[in-house]
Amino acid sequence: MMTNPPLDFEKVELVRERMALTIKDMCKLLGVSRVTYYRWVEGGPIRESNEKKVKETLRQILPLLKDGTWPPEGAQHWTSERRLNTLLEILGIEA
Repeated sequence: MMTNPPLDFEKVELVRERMALTIKDMCKLLGVSRVTYYRWVEGGPIRESNEKKVKETLRQILPLLKDGTWPPEGAQHWTSERRLNTLLEILGIEA
């Protein structure tokens, strides 16, 4: 039986930074509180349902990073709200 490797939140943080998302934006994207997110970053436990959600979100956003779709040119100068809303639009997710 194959087991999935546990999430490495240092890598999740690198993705967040590369995508020019704030922690607040990442929390909205994942549907968790900042306290929960920080706990995960510090190595705290993650419920299976949340881990699935994080992995699914990463499966959606990593291709955008790889193919150069995200972040768009100049996005680092946008407000975090505009970045998040634009990303959600690209992903087809309602804000």
